[in-house]
Parts: sequence; C-alpha cells; structure tokens
Amino acid sequence: MSEFHSLANLIKRLEVATTRLEDLAMSASSASAVAASSSSAPSVPSQPAPAAEKSTPVSVQKHDEAVGPLLAKFLELSKTIGGPVAAQAGLVAEALDAEKTIIHISTLAKKPDMSSATFAKLLEPIQKSLSGIVEIKDKSRGDPLFNHLSVVAEGVPALGWFTCEPTPVPFIRDMKDSAQFYANRVAKEWKEKDATHVDWTRSFIELLDALGRFVKETYPTGLSWNAQGESADSFIGANAPGATAAAASAPPPPPPSAAGGPPPPPPPPPPMIFDDEESADDKPAGAAAVFAEINKGESVTAGLRKVDKSQMTHKNPALRAGSTVSAGTKKQAPPTPSKPNKYVLKKPAKTTLEANKWVVEYHENNPEIVIEDTAINQAVYIFGCKNSTIRIKGKVNAVTIDSCVKCGVALDSTVSTVDLVNCRSFGLQIFHVTPTIAVDKCDGGSIYLSKEGLDVEILSAKSTSINVLVPEEIDGGETDFKEVPIPEQLKTTIGPDGKLVTVTVEHAG
Repeated sequence: MSEFHSLANLIKRLEVATTRLEDLAMSASSASAVAASSSSAPSVPSQPAPAAEKSTPVSVQKHDEAVGPLLAKFLELSKTIGGPVAAQAGLVAEALDAEKTIIHISTLAKKPDMSSATFAKLLEPIQKSLSGIVEIKDKSRGDPLFNHLSVVAEGVPALGWFTCEPTPVPFIRDMKDSAQFYANRVAKEWKEKDATHVDWTRSFIELLDALGRFVKETYPTGLSWNAQGESADSFIGANAPGATAAAASAPPPPPPSAAGGPPPPPPPPPPMIFDDEESADDKPAGAAAVFAEINKGESVTAGLRKVDKSQMTHKNPALRAGSTVSAGTKKQAPPTPSKPNKYVLKKPAKTTLEANKWVVEYHENNPEIVIEDTAINQAVYIFGCKNSTIRIKGKVNAVTIDSCVKCGVALDSTVSTVDLVNCRSFGLQIFHVTPTIAVDKCDGGSIYLSKEGLDVEILSAKSTSINVLVPEEIDGGETDFKEVPIPEQLKTTIGPDGKLVTVTVEHAG
C-alpha cells in the first residue's frame, strides 16, 4: 500500500515539473516574438491604461445594498414635508456616511483602543451629526412637527452600534423601539390629514430595521477590524479611504516617447521547488491518520516504553500514597471587553411636560431639579437619573421612579401610587399623603413618611435593604425619625386546611 502511495506522489511531482517547464518555454518564445515585431514595425505611442480603482470592501457594498434604497426614500419624503424634518434628514444622511466610513476603515486598519484619542477622532463626524439632530429637535419644541423630530432623534443613535460589544443588534432594536413610540403618535395624528407623514415614519423605521439586519448578518458580535492592517490614524481625515480612492482615480502619467527602444521581455516565472520529503498536503489527517497508524501492523507498538513493576502504582502502595497529582493552575479567561463610559452615546437630559406626563430623564449630578405648576391629573415619570435630587411640588396623580441610582425624590402628595422599579441607593420623602408605595427590584433605599401619611400601604417584591422612617416625638416636643426595616425573610407553612401560611421570620436576641 505504501509503495503505491509513493508512486502516485512521484507521478504528481513529475506532472508539476513538466507544466512549469512548458510555461518557461512559452514565455521565452513570446518574449522573442515581441522583440522581433517591435524591431520591424514602427514604434507607436501606447495608449495609457486606465487607472486601477481600489475595490470597495464587501461589507461596505452590503451596507449600501441594505440601507441605500431606504435612505433615498426617507430623504425624498423628508424633502416633501420640508422644514426642520428635511434639515434633520440631511444630518441623518451625513451620519450614515460617517458610519460607512468607519466600516470601511475597519477593513483596512487595526482596532484602536476605545479609550484612545484615535477612536475619539473616528467618532467625531458621527457625533457631530447626532448632536445636530438632537439640537434641531430641542429648538423646535413648539413646532407642529415636534413628534417627527423626536422619531429621528430617538432612533438615530442606533448608528453607534459599533461601540456596543459583543451584542450590537439588541442596541439597534432598543433605539428602534424608542423611535416607534413617537412614530405611533405621528401616525395617529396624521393618518386622516396627510398619508405622506405616515409613509415617512414607516420609511425611517424600515431604515432602522434594514440596519439591524445588516449588522446581524455581517457583524453579529461587533465590528471586526483588520488585525494585519495599519494604524487607524493613517486613515483619518485626509488619509481616509475616500481620499485614497480619489487619488487612485487620478489620470496616469504620460506614456514614454516613441523614440524609446522595444519593451523589455516579461519577467520569468518563479523558480521551481522540488521537495525531497513528502509535502504536508500528502500526509493523511483526521480519521485517515488513525487508520494509517493501525495498518502498520506490529510496528504500531514500537514507540511504547516498558514499565517496570516498581513504577506501577497498583502494585506498589507506597508509590500510590506518595504520588499526588497537583492541580494545575487554572487559566483565567480574558475579561469581556466593556464599552467605555467615555464614548457611550449618552442621551441628553430633559425635563418636559408631554401631554399629561412630566418626563425627567438622564440627569446626572443635578441636585436642583424642581417640577412646579403641577395638576392633579398629571403623572411624573423619572428614568435613568444618577446622583440627582428631584422636588415635585403640589399634588399629582402618580409618580414612577425607574432605573435611577443614588437619587432622592421629595414630593407633597399623590392621588394613587408611587412606584420604584430597578432603583439603587434611593431616598423618597412624602411631605403629606400617598395611599400606596410599590417597591420592585430595588436595592438599598429609605422611605420617609409624614405624620398624616402613616396609613400608607407599602408593597415590596424582590427588594433588599429597604427602610421606612416613621416620625415620632421625643423629649421637648421635637420630632425625630424611627427607622423600621421592611422584612426580607419569610417563613411559609401548610395549615390544617391545606393552605399556605406565610409569616415574617423574627430573630430573637
């Protein structure tokens, strides 16, 4: 079997050598023919060859195919509506172009550190466009098209998906859902007036859907970079891929004069390489390698070593007792790279009245947030605030505090409930009355009650370290707060009637 294998390898090598010798003969004959024709015929100046354009990366082509037609439709409908909507649409096109440039650079350059100045320079064009979009919305709060502007301002941060690793697709989906909220308002308001506005909202939502599909198919775990490429600094600004492509499309230098001699012959093909040993491709691999070892016959055990009885642990108890296998050091997996807080596309802080709801969002380190001129039919929604204090004056319908960290909320009264969801290290003070306080998935908080609001109902679930501070009188007629913790440990038993009985666990001592 091995003899036939060696014969087949020899025939294969001879065929390769014959093919290379024929190529050498053909190149030599063609060079002599060119030299003969050039010496007999008058020399004519050759036409300049067209400049070779650099091919567009496949990822950029897929981006254009997925987003390009929908962007054109969105721009056309925005132009029809006009006003600030058209201005915003122009900035959306600029942001998409900046995002496509970053994708192009990623195919040529190494990945820069997200906390470096290089990555900050890459983000500058798209951040400038996104800031302009939000600025147009903020300046047009009294405009009849404010909901249109909010659709784009809430959804366009999806273009920063390349900063989210390793799951950019859910980020795009979240931004699309935020835009859909205002898109539904536009559709409800304009479906009877002008269908163009409804088509406009659909075109933008479809644009975000197409972006999500492109990222899911091409970069499901984040933007990939060229590990063998150059530094990203060389492609920023004047050295961007667009400038390089423009330089490549410049006209070629003029052809040489006709007085020159004949063109030189083409270079010879690469030298032939003859390996004395069998190439790696000819060696069996996988299951074939296993069967090749088995087919060796008796020589398959030639590499095994004879083990003496003194070295056998099952026959030598002393050796077995002393031979402890030390646990190897477990290799620690590299930490999952997180998105630096410095380059997260933060949403602007706002405190606005939308219909009958006050919306307080994304405030950081702001201790002077005051909501005045409230009404009994208005609700207050506080979301995503950090290290801030919110004062709500007057009586409102309800208050919701969602995903806030180290925030304090002080309010007078509510008609229904005060809801706290996903909050950490919060403080809540009720100056007058509220019937119900609901605490869900919160950690570390204090609830201050007034004397007239002691009949409040507090509902808690999945929460830890929640304390209720109740006022009590001390010596001298002064009032102080008594801290009472909300129980976290419960005991459930089965009663005689088969029903569950749950009571709070009390620890003595």
